[in-house]
Amino acid sequence: MIPLVQSLIERKPSSSFTRRGSMIYTKTPSRESLSGNVTDMKGRNGAQSIPMRKKKDKVDKNGSNNQDGDDCSIFSSEALATEKENEELISLRKQVEDLQKKLLEKDELLKSAELSKNQINDVRAELGKLKRDAAEKDSLIKSIQLQLSDAKIKLADKQAGLEKTQWEAMTSKQKVEELQNNIDSMQGEFSSFMLLLNGLTKNNPTTHADDYDLEPYPLDPLPCMDDVNDEELQKMEEARQAYVAAVAAR
Repeated sequence: MIPLVQSLIERKPSSSFTRRGSMIYTKTPSRESLSGNVTDMKGRNGAQSIPMRKKKDKVDKNGSNNQDGDDCSIFSSEALATEKENEELISLRKQVEDLQKKLLEKDELLKSAELSKNQINDVRAELGKLKRDAAEKDSLIKSIQLQLSDAKIKLADKQAGLEKTQWEAMTSKQKVEELQNNIDSMQGEFSSFMLLLNGLTKNNPTTHADDYDLEPYPLDPLPCMDDVNDEELQKMEEARQAYVAAVAAR
């Protein structure tokens, strides 16, 4: 449809029908009247030949005028038809232009829609990528949190073990200090006891050896200092004091 309309638009009007003429209707003489006039002219004498010739010339001239009128009316009809065709062509040209504008607008809309669709697809792809990255980061964060929790638990266990070791070391140090103090005290008491014995021996020089039981008395082995507890130390202290009191009573 559009190529046909376009061909009609591009069609140029004929240059031979550019002028407009008015329609003039002239009655064409009948064929019988023309033949009767010719017969009458032949039957006349020579004297009337000149007027008849003039009349014939006049008739021929009138016929020529009638033919010109017919041609003019035909030209006028063709001019009107051409003008009508031109108007139709102008109208068709406007319609084609409107259709072309609409097609251009639709093409622009289609291009815009296609561009929007591509942009939406790009945005969706980017959104999917961001979601995947976020999921990977969330998984990595959870893994790090689990590792951190395990590390905290291990650190707490090590801290507890260190505190226990420090407490045991401090307790052992206190025990060592107590034992060292006990040993120092016992050494001092033993020195005092030896001095007391020496003093007693010097005060009684006449004492014979027979007065003493020289038979060795079996003594129990001294307990290891590491195994001595506070209760045993207390008992030893009480025994020492009782012995010192007994010796002093003599």
